[in-house]
Amino acid sequence: MNADLPRRAKSDGPAGRTTVPTSADPVGSRALRYVADIIELHERLSYRQLPAEITGTPIYHAQDPHSGLVTLTARDSQFPTRYLRGILGFRLAQYLRLSWISADLVYRTAAYHEPLPRPGGLESIHTVTLCSRTGRIRGYVGLSCSTDAVSLPLDSPRRALFPTETAHGIDLLGQYARPGLGTHQAFELKRFLRDQAMPLGIQHDRVPWHLMLGMGEAMVQLGDSIRLVLGDAKEHVALRHLRLAGFDLRVVEGTDPSLPPSDPLAPIYRQDVLAKPFVAPVPDDLPWYADVVRSYLDGTSDLTSYHAMVARLAARRQRTDGPLIPRQRGGTA
Repeated sequence: MNADLPRRAKSDGPAGRTTVPTSADPVGSRALRYVADIIELHERLSYRQLPAEITGTPIYHAQDPHSGLVTLTARDSQFPTRYLRGILGFRLAQYLRLSWISADLVYRTAAYHEPLPRPGGLESIHTVTLCSRTGRIRGYVGLSCSTDAVSLPLDSPRRALFPTETAHGIDLLGQYARPGLGTHQAFELKRFLRDQAMPLGIQHDRVPWHLMLGMGEAMVQLGDSIRLVLGDAKEHVALRHLRLAGFDLRVVEGTDPSLPPSDPLAPIYRQDVLAKPFVAPVPDDLPWYADVVRSYLDGTSDLTSYHAMVARLAARRQRTDGPLIPRQRGGTA
């Protein structure tokens, strides 16, 4: 297993194995031990060499010397396979920590990372934030592409639903149907995650904003290729960050999401507080929001605190009514 994954990272916290709950069920106990081993494996991996091993020029690459973080944004095919396995393993390990994925199904399938993307066709986009000292992944967010072989109209009965739409039993994209806008220009926000094991401090505070900046820069640079973002999220996490970044979210209330027991992600919809489905066009003034966040993170603005940055973002958001229908910016679908 280790031969196909990045190297182990130096420890930056107390040593010791992950604590595993006990179970009277022998199979359950084995599953819990397996899960603990997977979590521990991914806690020890280092991605320090990842920036040098990306194929071609990444969509976004930034270093934050103030907090010792490095952020990269790139497409599926730009990541060497062993690194992509590791990144998808980080996603799996974080969901296991949060009990948002079935430990039993992970054990029964001997999974140590989420499924790799199918080669060819449209690609998803990944943003990872690393600790520059240890090389450990400190945060992740993804933009997952449509599975349609060709771009279809958003109201096409033949288009594949995104996972959020399937889980919540709703159509989020049909309301945005218009000429020149297709399913290959819609991306689902996936796994907005901060490392659950990281200690409180400057890295802990800055990771979400580095992820937002990397994802936002992808939308700005790729222009018409990304026109709509959808997904499901909780109010105090991704929805809050997206609103502060200028997204005019259309949130659907009152859904009853679920997945079949055979789906490893079924536990994510068995919580007391559930994620809400949302969809939004990419705002035309996203570059302004990105500049504010970037200047705060690199220390080149007059913003002297996190709260000052949030206040500036919020003030702009309150003055601007974003369009519900994305503006035509050229291109075909």
